[in-house]
Amino acid sequence: SPDLKGLLREVKCDGLEVLTSHQPADLTYKPYTVSVHLPYSTDWIAAWEGRAYEMTDYYSKYYMYGKDRDGVVQTVRDMISYATPLEPAHGVIHACNISIPDIHRRKYSDDPKAVLRKFCEMMNEAVSGFPGGEPPFKLVFENLWWPGLRLHDNSDYQLLEDHIEFENWGICLDTGHLMNTLPNVNTQQEAIDAVLKISSGSSPALRDTISAMHFQYSASAEYRSSFEEREYEGGSASEFLKGVYHHITTLDQHLPFSDPRCKDIVDIIKPDLLIQELPGHGHDPMIDFRQQRALLD
Repeated sequence: SPDLKGLLREVKCDGLEVLTSHQPADLTYKPYTVSVHLPYSTDWIAAWEGRAYEMTDYYSKYYMYGKDRDGVVQTVRDMISYATPLEPAHGVIHACNISIPDIHRRKYSDDPKAVLRKFCEMMNEAVSGFPGGEPPFKLVFENLWWPGLRLHDNSDYQLLEDHIEFENWGICLDTGHLMNTLPNVNTQQEAIDAVLKISSGSSPALRDTISAMHFQYSASAEYRSSFEEREYEGGSASEFLKGVYHHITTLDQHLPFSDPRCKDIVDIIKPDLLIQELPGHGHDPMIDFRQQRALLD
């Protein structure tokens, strides 16, 4: 709409990263789309390894990408295909997995590197079904605090480089997710210091591969060390997951930067696309966007 075009121009934003789903994308947003964020699945490895949770076909697609290995591959191919008509510069996909019984615990049972290797295996099989064995747009893998891509050092990048079999891929560094993996991050200033230290020590090859950045901060160390753990005791996995959303949003804060030093992170990494991933937390997200965007001029 003219209003959206005008708003994007006013706030110095090139366009949107559109969150897509398990159905054809709404082409209404194509004129404003720069990139897409593909659907996330909580515990796809459960289906991949033949130990899927009991749930409906609908919920299994969202929480496990399907009910078995073939289903996972088909779901990932479909969600890439559904987003293709938007002609995005890239599509973000979370490179992680959390075992459902671990989701409300402090310690996770899966080894991050083992998860990342399985992620590479899954992505290779899914992408092999596209013409020439390449995805129709660049796929960028996003770090989380759950097992998988962490980006504490160069080793995760090297694992991806060694195991991903197609060419058109990159990394999306989510600054808040990286902060969620670090101890003693209780303030915005501590969060910036920690990410600057890691970014400064990263290899040129890793920095070159980070083509996108989800930009915001999370300083939830106190909550992460004090929340009451909850056990999954069987029964409906989908109902259990519905009950942990508040925990996830409290841990992963997605707050707007107010410290001008945040720009130093961008200057070190130099991503092709910088995405201000700010949900607003009950108020107009444009308030947060304007605050953070003003620090980058």
